[in-house]
Amino acid sequence: MLIKTENLTMTYKNGFTAVKNLSLNVAEGDIFGFLGPNGAGKTTTIRMLTGLLKPSSGKVFVNELDVASNENEVKKIIGVVPESHGYYNWMTSVEYLSYFAELFGKDKSKYTKHIEYLLEKVGLSDKKKVPIGHYSRGMKQRLGIAKSLINNPKIIFLDEPTLGLDPIGQKDIQNLIFEINKVMNVTVFITSHLLKDIEVLCNKVSIVQNGELIEQGSIKELQDKYSENETIKLKTSDNIKVYQFLKENKMFTGLELKDDNIYIYVNKACNNNLLNEAKHYIVEKLFVNSIDIHEIGKVETTIEDIFFKLTDKKVRN
Repeated sequence: MLIKTENLTMTYKNGFTAVKNLSLNVAEGDIFGFLGPNGAGKTTTIRMLTGLLKPSSGKVFVNELDVASNENEVKKIIGVVPESHGYYNWMTSVEYLSYFAELFGKDKSKYTKHIEYLLEKVGLSDKKKVPIGHYSRGMKQRLGIAKSLINNPKIIFLDEPTLGLDPIGQKDIQNLIFEINKVMNVTVFITSHLLKDIEVLCNKVSIVQNGELIEQGSIKELQDKYSENETIKLKTSDNIKVYQFLKENKMFTGLELKDDNIYIYVNKACNNNLLNEAKHYIVEKLFVNSIDIHEIGKVETTIEDIFFKLTDKKVRN
């Protein structure tokens, strides 16, 4: 495992426990989502994983190195983009990245080409002579990601990477993260409370609340585990009429009219073939009644559905 934590705990002097007995496993090549509401302990966890904060108890291993006793070695193989970070606004992006390359002890003859490569990757080559103070929030975020890659890390930590960006800026960052992971072979650890980011980007997730791990697994594993019903989304030329005759069939565990669609719920535990039977029944019934189908398909359970189910249950308990 590239990252492994064992019962990681952080209790502050005032007695507040921000992270409690957290055990994580992040494999090389993952885009790993660390998901939780505000105040769940995400940023505290990143600070412990990267050696900025010493845990009260438990251990952190990065690339099999114990962070507590190998802090300098670990810093050579990680990159970090915190949620809020300052920039030297009078610098250009080249000057900014050169400054950090020199902090890592890089030779100028070698890092110059690397900086050009990074600026091209993050889409800032044409802005390399512009002072950072003139950059948009999205451009600064991309520059921050370039800075996190200046030391050729094995893993980068991104804390709320798309927070405050417009939809175009969010998409740009998502595409950049995919490229960093797939093309540059860098493992990515993302913390976010923006659930759609996690669902789009990550192959594995952990969900935390009040500093405790409440669930973890691949997106597919969690969808399978928390989908009590299969859901069919249906749009027709006469939704009201269709809703009326479908609600008489006991094959369905529920029906809902919402946003010009009919959502039909089928208990997946009853029969593996029940979803197909339900679709055939619907199509046949609509054909007999001369009602046009505009759209029909299966709706997957989202990470958002799972997140609210878990966190709401935790709050109520």
